[in-house]
Amino acid sequence: MIGGLNWTGRLTIAAIFCAFGGVSGMEERAEAADLGGDCCADLEERVAELEATTARKGNKKVTVQVYGKVNKFTMWWDDGAEQNVYTEDNSYSSTRFGFRGTGKINDDWSGGYRMEMENRVAASNATDQFDDDNADDADGSIRVRHSYMFLKSKKYGETRLGLTSTPKDDIVKDTLVTELQDTMFGDFDSMRSFILRPSGFNNAEGLRRLRWQDIARAYSSADQFDVSTRRNGVAYWSPEWHGFTASWGWFEDDIWSAALRYKSPKEWENWKIGAGFAYEDFRDERIQAGAGGAASRPNPPNSGRSFFKRDIKEWAGSASVKHVPTGLFVYGEYSASEQDDSDTIGRGFFNGSSPPQMNAWDLQIGIQREFEMFRLGELGETAFFGGGGQVIDGISCGGGFPGDSFNGNVSSAGSRIPPDCFIRGGGVDLANVLVNSQITGAEVNRWYLGLDQGIESAQMHLYTVYQHYEADIDLITRGDGAFQCNAAGKKCEPVGGKLRRVFAPLDDFDLIYSGARIYF
Repeated sequence: MIGGLNWTGRLTIAAIFCAFGGVSGMEERAEAADLGGDCCADLEERVAELEATTARKGNKKVTVQVYGKVNKFTMWWDDGAEQNVYTEDNSYSSTRFGFRGTGKINDDWSGGYRMEMENRVAASNATDQFDDDNADDADGSIRVRHSYMFLKSKKYGETRLGLTSTPKDDIVKDTLVTELQDTMFGDFDSMRSFILRPSGFNNAEGLRRLRWQDIARAYSSADQFDVSTRRNGVAYWSPEWHGFTASWGWFEDDIWSAALRYKSPKEWENWKIGAGFAYEDFRDERIQAGAGGAASRPNPPNSGRSFFKRDIKEWAGSASVKHVPTGLFVYGEYSASEQDDSDTIGRGFFNGSSPPQMNAWDLQIGIQREFEMFRLGELGETAFFGGGGQVIDGISCGGGFPGDSFNGNVSSAGSRIPPDCFIRGGGVDLANVLVNSQITGAEVNRWYLGLDQGIESAQMHLYTVYQHYEADIDLITRGDGAFQCNAAGKKCEPVGGKLRRVFAPLDDFDLIYSGARIYF
């Protein structure tokens, strides 16, 4: 980086070059350069132009770092009836860039900031059978991820203020010792927004309203494992103690989170170990949308209440172990989500039940090392991995601001299943469900294989991943699914009859994606 030259510096440089102009042989060079007679004046003008076009920071006290990554892939998918190919931004770890600034206060204390933006032009977690370039266009193709200031002490830890990660954010990613989380991890980030394909319905009419993320998600988020995010608030991160770090934070509006992480020390030559556990408590009525207060709306169906109280509890953990000499590794993660919102407790439309607790797990094994075959070791480490997982009861009934069971509203957290778990009949929500039903549970199973090749000299990775998904949902109805509402249309109840099961088989989903990412 070139700072501003003072006038003495400019004239010194000009004088040196003009002096060399009188040395034997330099006249021809000056002539060939066509400096136009007054070499010193021309050089002074060029130095000024150089200064005007040179980027420089605002002061000399704060060091500034620019960083980021680009992560793109091409994806082939098959929903059981349709196949297609998309080119997307990899949402497992999206394309982004940012700035970090740090100013030293003394030998112990420092202060600074972080600002980070994300490219959302074609995010893979928002595409579906009808949209290959996705959503988020309404919010702009660039989204702010981080914008906070910090005060840090080597002895006492770091405090952050602004838009920053909650302690639970990335708890299943940043303890991974293989650094493959940018290729993939537990979340369904390549296909979660695809519409469920009922078996036997092979045209566009079979694609109705419900998506994979509606039957495999936490109550606060459309993800399964990394379900927290970045929010406005204040957070504290402790200094490292024998590999352990602790963190706690409060965020708008009435959300708090705490976490404990562990990473084995660098002096361990043969083993790398990472682990973490985090808890988060939600009392914010609108979760991600912000703005709190006692949310008042007309009584949701079956609730009989005018005011809404949020109560979501979520926890997650992960652990990974790698044997460095052989490159063998194991990685596991777990996530759970529990909802006790005021309009969901005992409000199941046909059986009066509360929403079930969501549980998810994933286990991955593999090898990551430099291989001599095909001279791959000259490029960098090669990773082969595979595994499988399961999401149980991720139906997230009313997992956002409460919606209306019968008008098809989508909650602020993206759930298309209302607080009373009501599924509209006649093929409205699912093409093969003809009677009004209640969803009481779901099971989504996945297995996968992957290859990641590092190119160390260019800070680049090439990768290919195959994933297979299977889903089963539990539906019940009472009698023929008929219901009646009071005069105001605010409270609706089933007409009667015995509970019975409704069958709604779904097609499997397959995808292969292959791409590259580069860091800077």
